Amino acid sequence: MKPAQRRVTIKDIAAMADVSIGTVDRVLHKRGEVNQQTEERVMSFVEKLGYTPNLLAKSLALKKSFNIVALIPDAGVNNPYWKEPVTGFNRATEELNDFHAKILVNYFDPGDVNSFVKEFNRIMDMKPDGIIMAPNFHDAAVKLMPKCKALNIPVILFDNNLDDGSGIAYYGQNALQSGIAAAKLMRYGLPLNAQVLIFNLAGNKVITRHMMRREQGFRQYFENNSRAGEVQIMTVEADLKKNTEPEVTLEKVFEKNPDISGIFVTNSRVHRIARYLSEIGKDKLTLIGYDLINENREYLKSGIIDFLICQKPEEQGYRSAMAMFNYLLTGKQVEKINYSAIDVIIRENVDFYKNTTNRI
Repeated sequence: MKPAQRRVTIKDIAAMADVSIGTVDRVLHKRGEVNQQTEERVMSFVEKLGYTPNLLAKSLALKKSFNIVALIPDAGVNNPYWKEPVTGFNRATEELNDFHAKILVNYFDPGDVNSFVKEFNRIMDMKPDGIIMAPNFHDAAVKLMPKCKALNIPVILFDNNLDDGSGIAYYGQNALQSGIAAAKLMRYGLPLNAQVLIFNLAGNKVITRHMMRREQGFRQYFENNSRAGEVQIMTVEADLKKNTEPEVTLEKVFEKNPDISGIFVTNSRVHRIARYLSEIGKDKLTLIGYDLINENREYLKSGIIDFLICQKPEEQGYRSAMAMFNYLLTGKQVEKINYSAIDVIIRENVDFYKNTTNRI
């Protein structure tokens, strides 16, 4: 067993660069008063030795606690997906326990924009050091973000991004590209002149930008890779606030279009479609949806769901929380766009994914 490697210190950098410890400190914290040649020499040894700051020592020296607040949809009974980022936040909280950092999770009703605005304003009253937010209500979020800027509160966005680029960083999937991937998978199993259904499921039919872009990517693929008339694509929406959905909508769709060959569900509620198809015996069409939550895993293993496109929601929560802490502690800018991998899960590989977080 190799002995643990000693952490490189500022003193090591100073000795190698033949400068004082104070000079190294000024270079690292960009406080000026160092000529360009000396700065370049110091930074060359920083890179060569792989120096990283001792964050714990820095945190203790500042004698400051960091209060980070996350704002995400309430998982409820209809959307267990949102339990996964919370697991990531909790993991980050455990690791940051010694750094005086706390991550408080607040929830809003994903079908009610007023709930989102109310919770956002409540968070602002708390005056947090940083906010991690899933901006499901795009337009409302864009209007609210200037409040954060006015109070100098950094915001990291995850799962959904904002078109105006107002967050300091985004953690999540490239929704357009994932829709393209879903379409390519769908096309392999389609007969000629096939009918395909895009299904948007959400409370109060609140269709997020993420879902819209997935549909856009799906349609874009077929527009660019199909002969005219080869694939007919329809879109329907269902309100999950109604106890009769999605069954009522599906019944009407199949009554008018009995020969549908494939269904693409733009979020993690694909298990709701799978259950209905299983009950009526229509389990031979191609069914594609998102996220390896337990409800979807069951139908994937039974062969009713053919493909799940996954994005590691726990990792999104964890990475966004750690990025916010590092930004607050060091002031170093976070990478602006941080895309999750687009994992394609099938019945034959699902058992290699140990749990719903998709960590192998």
